Amino acid sequence: MDLRLGLRLALFLLAVVIPPSVGAPAYGQGAQRIAAVVNNDIISLQDLAERVDLAIVFSGINADPAARRRLTPQVLRRLIDERLQMQEATRLSLVASDPEINSAIARLAEPNGMTSGQLLDNLSRSGVNPEHLREQVRAELSWVRLIRRRIAPRATVSDRQVDLALDAEKDGGEQEMQLSEIVLPVYDPSRLDEALAAGRELMAAVRDGADFAALARQVSVGETAEAGGDLGWVPISDVPGGLRPAVAALQPGQLSDPLPSPTGVHLFLVRDRRDGQSVASDPDARKLAQIFFPLAPQAPAESVELANAQAVALGPRLQNCDAVIDVADQLDTPGSGDLGWVHPRDIPADLARIIAQLPVGKISEPIRSASGIHLIMVCATGGDQAEELRRDQMRAKLERAQIQRLANRYLRDLRKDAFIDVRVNF
Repeated sequence: MDLRLGLRLALFLLAVVIPPSVGAPAYGQGAQRIAAVVNNDIISLQDLAERVDLAIVFSGINADPAARRRLTPQVLRRLIDERLQMQEATRLSLVASDPEINSAIARLAEPNGMTSGQLLDNLSRSGVNPEHLREQVRAELSWVRLIRRRIAPRATVSDRQVDLALDAEKDGGEQEMQLSEIVLPVYDPSRLDEALAAGRELMAAVRDGADFAALARQVSVGETAEAGGDLGWVPISDVPGGLRPAVAALQPGQLSDPLPSPTGVHLFLVRDRRDGQSVASDPDARKLAQIFFPLAPQAPAESVELANAQAVALGPRLQNCDAVIDVADQLDTPGSGDLGWVHPRDIPADLARIIAQLPVGKISEPIRSASGIHLIMVCATGGDQAEELRRDQMRAKLERAQIQRLANRYLRDLRKDAFIDVRVNF
């Protein structure tokens, strides 16, 4: 079973550039007043304000009152969910360790050519308490660990479900869309209008210049939040029926209106469109897995050497694609793991030439690209094996969707059973 939640084709990562300063907020005497109570935890107004600052820094929004007003309700909702997730992870002794958090922050810093210390110092100079980033990362890692241990083993997909999904894909048309999403939760159906209004505020923020991927990381509750909302290439038939007409009408660069579904309120950004095909049936296609070490294009030589040494050291452990995916799962590096089917036309030509020459089941030498260092393995080639492998891919996809539904239900139940007292008005 593929337990990497939200893993998408990501041969290249976009760096988050932190501006030198957004200006520290001025807190009044009410800064320590309570914004919300979550069971026995308190979220202060200062906690909330500083997490809004963090979202503004990473999304690139102008730090003006209108932007803060748009983001504050979403950030508070995210903070409340994080408190619930951390309370449950603590109860089950599944809290992420400090070394895991340090490693995750280091990976966030690498695409900018920074160390984790430099990233945290940059946040401080921007008027943001670095501890809020650590808290957010701890909550994310702890929740993923909880889902893998408690939820993922319950996901089961029958052969009949796979058959039906493959039939629906064949009947769904050929167009594919490269999509990103932000999902806002709706825990109480009577408050759907509030979530739709929040979605419209986020639309305005994106149109004012906010980075969609950074906003997704900060406020989305979808399984793709860690990947900046990236859904990859999606056949139109894969978009849920109630959302499909609105999404199918969008052109590259367009943003959807907020769209309600049983799982929440969705915002979609269409990054590109193409005529679809069964990639696996093309003899030139390759099913790939990789370990990726992100680096900035102008990363210092010592950083490149360190990443290259790490890649070389991992090589002997990577005897097959399952091993690559297992190691990627342990490292939890964005862009690592099962990349699915890839056609040479969809990746840079120099990388495509290397992949075309790789034998199935043999790990590559470390490959330097503009975004980092790759260890790549070809798991299968397109053509005759396509049908069986397409079934495996569909099964993994259905399992991920089922895990996400179970995780959403788990969090919804935690929220329903919790004492939550919100003391701020928006």
